[in-house]
Amino acid sequence: TVAPSAPKSGGGVPPPPPPAQDQQPRVIDTKGTPQRPLPGGGPADVGLVLAQSGPSAPITVQQVIAGGPAATSNQVRQGDTLIDVDGLDMVGRALPEVQNMLRGERNSPVTMIFRRGSDQVVVTLLRAVPVGPGGKAAPPPQQQQQQQQQQQ
Repeated sequence: TVAPSAPKSGGGVPPPPPPAQDQQPRVIDTKGTPQRPLPGGGPADVGLVLAQSGPSAPITVQQVIAGGPAATSNQVRQGDTLIDVDGLDMVGRALPEVQNMLRGERNSPVTMIFRRGSDQVVVTLLRAVPVGPGGKAAPPPQQQQQQQQQQQ
């Protein structure tokens, strides 16, 4: 005798659940993506002063520059640790190299991942020249720090 074959349509058994989604933030790597020039091009950055206590120490946000893209986004905070820029791991990189990665043409996007406590914050900003009071370009970060120290 031949055993009857099992029905091909699940027979009331639900399909297995889909695999769990990865809980890590997704980063879109924009490196190598051609960026068309936008009006008002020229050198710009994201408006952050970064610090590193040693050659391979983590890179942290020392200051968010008023009027810059990071400040206007309200997503980046002093003390955040920068762990990724445009899909590239920042661990072990030198501070000048990371600062250069954040500079670029005005209005060009940059995606960063920051560690804040146990959270990871994904932020995409358009590079710009920080705007100070009265709509004028803000002074460079070193000059801002000197002005703040003189006021204290």
